[in-house]
Amino acid sequence: MRGLSALAALARHGRHDPAARALGISRSALSHRIADLEGELVAVLVVKRGRLSVVSDDGLALLAAMGDALERIESAVAPLQRRRHQLRLSTVSTFASNWLLPRLRDFQAGHPDIDLAVSTTQRVVDFDHEDVDCAIRHGHGEWTGLRSVLLFHGTLVPVARPGLYSPAPAGWPVIRARSRFQDWPRWWRGTGQAGVPPTHGITVETRSQALEASLAGAGVALTDRRYLDDLLRDGRLELLGPLVELVEGNYFVHPAKVRNSRLVDSMRHWLLAQSGDQSARLRASQTDNQSE
Repeated sequence: MRGLSALAALARHGRHDPAARALGISRSALSHRIADLEGELVAVLVVKRGRLSVVSDDGLALLAAMGDALERIESAVAPLQRRRHQLRLSTVSTFASNWLLPRLRDFQAGHPDIDLAVSTTQRVVDFDHEDVDCAIRHGHGEWTGLRSVLLFHGTLVPVARPGLYSPAPAGWPVIRARSRFQDWPRWWRGTGQAGVPPTHGITVETRSQALEASLAGAGVALTDRRYLDDLLRDGRLELLGPLVELVEGNYFVHPAKVRNSRLVDSMRHWLLAQSGDQSARLRASQTDNQSE
């Protein structure tokens, strides 16, 4: 296969250097592949014409007899080769938009050989029947048949566009996410508020949408403190109340047997490093705030 591809590239480009560049190999490797093919077929496929090496009549006859078979084989093999370097990760849109995607430039810089494909869904993916290698799930870390490692525990903190609302929660127009409808009662109890959370406000589908609505000034949203670094620094949102830490967390999960363990291990180590760095920054920030 490799020898035929090398011979076809030489016939197409006419010279060794451009043919080798087209295949992403050295000139020497191209010559060796063609020589190996000649040895297998016991035929002279390349001859010298002046200072150039060109495909012989036997070589041209071989390529003509193959027609587009080589092209079709290469087209069929290419996706399989790409998959060896592709890591497919599933998560929810809120985590992807507000934590994962802003950090992916760092992952790409450290792992240029990995093609990452990120998909988002609100449901739990089925590793046995879906084309997914790993996922980031929110929960308690116990999923049958899967290995999991905690990235960080979830938190709830109220945020809004600066200057719109007082610190008194009873008067807030709240933004609820259907995907996390118990967040407001949990924060309310966790911070010792009297009564029940406000009922006036709007309801959206996801926490990502709730965050967008709060940025637009539509009310107060609850989200994870770890999603807010850039938004708080840029002054686009402000914290309106204390943080409540949850027992659940975000976990990196994958089946015990994976298609490409090297890629999965690379993603796990990178995620743990990223979450660890952020944890250290948040602890330092809290210490600074307490000492002021």
